[in-house]
This record gives sequence, structure tokens and C-alpha cells, in this order.
Amino acid sequence: MKDIKQRLGFGTLLVSAIVGLFLLDRDYVPGSAMLVLGLLALAAQHEFYVMLANHGLAARRTLGLVFGAITLAAAWWLDATYALPLIVAMLVLLLLIEILNRKPEGAPTRIGTTLLGWLVVPLLLSSAVHIRAFETDGWDWLMMLIVCCKAGDSSAYFVGSAFGKHKLIPEVSPNKSWEGAIASVFGALIGGALVMEWAFGGRIAASVWIPAALITNLGAQFGDLAESLLKRGCKTKDSATAVPAFGGTFDMVDSFLIAAPALHGYLLLTVYSS
Repeated sequence: MKDIKQRLGFGTLLVSAIVGLFLLDRDYVPGSAMLVLGLLALAAQHEFYVMLANHGLAARRTLGLVFGAITLAAAWWLDATYALPLIVAMLVLLLLIEILNRKPEGAPTRIGTTLLGWLVVPLLLSSAVHIRAFETDGWDWLMMLIVCCKAGDSSAYFVGSAFGKHKLIPEVSPNKSWEGAIASVFGALIGGALVMEWAFGGRIAASVWIPAALITNLGAQFGDLAESLLKRGCKTKDSATAVPAFGGTFDMVDSFLIAAPALHGYLLLTVYSS
């Protein structure tokens, strides 16, 4: 009960802050939400590196964070055609640094953990920046991403806590249930319908936004499970304790890790295919 009260209290504050931020981004300072998203992504990446280090898997943390910042900035400022060459260049730089370091012992671990933190957090979250960067309806689709993810998360938590009896994948996340997963889908659809009316003004066909909401929700649920997999692999419950009842920054953005690239890919194949 205490955890639920904390979630409701801090959740209300977070929702208010997010709404204010996105209205600022839409009406006054375009891109301001992306700056905050970038900072959250880097904070989550840092938490992930700390989590790995506590498990004996040290990374080149500073270099990985620099790579993350470059990736997120490039998603906003550069054309998508530069993405692959940029990734290749940073990978080559990492290998060169390890060669010049002249310490083969532990090199595969350092390279692997540095890459994992960079690829799993800022690279995947850069898809949200790409969505916002769409010239037409970018802000609206970003709202679809945020609302579907968080509406699904909240529905899964409350329904799962009250009625969850059938475990989803207990080896990865012991507390998640099928009841919560189903509630998450309905929560995302309700959230998507609200976004369609509020942000899009109802001008997007149901045949477009309903699959978008479902794909986003599916990605969000697997993103949550992916973070649980990594945390359990490091024998960690929460990535940090930045926000009471919510955990760390990594815990707060986990649902976007797969949802953002999933929605971005869907939009590229449908709405922005021409």
C-alpha cells in the first residue's frame, strides 16, 4: 500500500512535469523535451554502467557516455543517413583506444560492456528523437509513444498487483503477470485514443493509430522485460533510487528502449514511407 501511495504521489508530480515540458516543447521551445530526454538517457546509461561495475564488469564509462551524447545529438541535428557511418567511426575509435592502451587482459569485457551501455540505452532511445524530428506530426507521434508506454505501464502495475496470478516470464521478471500484460494493452489503447483526440484532433485513421498503439505497447512490455533481464543478470532489483517507488532513471525509461525503435520503424514503413 505504501508503494502504491508513493507511486500515485510521485507519479502525479512526474506527469505534471512531463505535460508542462511537452507543452513548452510544442509551443515555445521546440526540441526542449529532447534535451531533457537526452539527459535522462545519459543518466540511465550511467546507472547501467554502475550496475555492471558493481557486478564486476567495468566499462570505459566516460567514453561510453560521450558516445551516447554524440548519438543523441546526431539524431536531432544530422540526417539519418549519417547514423551508420557515425556508429562505425565510434566503434573503430573504441578499438583503437584499446589497442593503444596495451592491456589485452580484460579488453573484451571493457569493449563489450562499453558497447552494451551505449547501444542499449542512448542508441535505442535516439529513435524517440528521430520521431520528434519528423517535420509533420513529429510532436504528436512522440506523445503517442510517451502516453502509450506509460498508460500501459500503469495499467499493468495496478491490475497486476490486484489480480495477477499467472506469471508471464518469472525467470526474467517474477512480478509480471499475464493479467498485467493484458491490462497494459488496453491501457495503451485508451491512452492512444486520448492522444488521437487531443494531439492529432482525430485526423489519423484508426487503421493507422491502433496498430501504432499496439506496436508501441508490445515494444514497451519487451523493453521492460529487457531491463529486468539485465538487472537480474547483475543481481540488482532497481538500477538506482533516484525516484521513490520508481527506482532509477534506467527503470523510468526502460519501456521506451524497444517501444521507440518499434514505433519509429512502423512510422517509416507506413506514415512516412513516401
